[in-house]
Amino acid sequence: MKIRVNPEWVAVAAAGAGVWIASAFLEEYVSSYLVGILIYIAINSILAISLNLISGYTGQFALGHAGFMAVGAYASAILEMKVGVPFPIAFLSGGLLAAALGFVVGFPTLRLKADYLAIVTLGFNQIILIVLYNMETLAGGARGLPGVPLRTTLPLTLTVLFITVWLFRNLLESKHGFFFRSIRENEIAAESIGINSTYTKVAAFTIGSFFAGIAGSLLGHYLMYLNPDIFSYTKSVEILSMVIFGGLMSITGSILGAAVLTLIPEVFRNLGTILSDAGFVALGSFFREGWTVIYSLLLILTMLFKPRGLFGQQELTAKWLGSFWPGKRSAIGR
Repeated sequence: MKIRVNPEWVAVAAAGAGVWIASAFLEEYVSSYLVGILIYIAINSILAISLNLISGYTGQFALGHAGFMAVGAYASAILEMKVGVPFPIAFLSGGLLAAALGFVVGFPTLRLKADYLAIVTLGFNQIILIVLYNMETLAGGARGLPGVPLRTTLPLTLTVLFITVWLFRNLLESKHGFFFRSIRENEIAAESIGINSTYTKVAAFTIGSFFAGIAGSLLGHYLMYLNPDIFSYTKSVEILSMVIFGGLMSITGSILGAAVLTLIPEVFRNLGTILSDAGFVALGSFFREGWTVIYSLLLILTMLFKPRGLFGQQELTAKWLGSFWPGKRSAIGR
């Protein structure tokens, strides 16, 4: 009996191992500050990709992603700290519980559209926060939950991001990806050719919620402390900003948006410190405290000149990069 090995699976496993080894090398020889920034970028990239499936590819305007993130973070931490569940199981359980809540919330509410759906998902985010604030014994209430074990490392985070990108790429290139795009473009037309719009939207919402929970678990086990304020509606808006800035319907854009908007506060805070040390105290104070102005202006300019985001519906591929060489027409705007 011959065992057939799928070459794609071998290539993916080799690439994943390469990501783990490279990130382990970085974690060993790069400063802990830079490692922390890379971990934040990777976690925000997972969040942006998962929300892009809901708001970008399926066209559902959701504003409660931080709520599912909170569910994954608290569930994994509580299971490990107070029940004694091993981290890998607690980690996946956080994502599964977030997915289950995503299904429960999504099934009745995804019949709504546009502003109505945004309000309902925002309300769900607030409900999660109120529940956490009142879970004094189990979750620490408003004081938060200290003592979460440090489990999140750079190799783990980047490997999870790699797996997320690979899974989403395959999902979006399958027939289900066609279903998502069809509903985004015209839900009535999609139903007329036999696509179950309710099932498809709930599936997108559930999958996106699962990965939000996974990202929340990674964040909680990196911060080693959880507080409901971390997962306020401001965090949901921040994730949506990353998706819109990078480009709706673009995995590459989600990663780029997460990277740029995560780096902006750090770059300007450090620049402000350098300027203050050099004697430019007022200018340094502006950069340290007023980076939100620059952050907002960047989003406004992007919407004015690139309303589809930096990448639009493009993905970073060898063919796309080759279009910029002399003698070839640019892929932008096709």
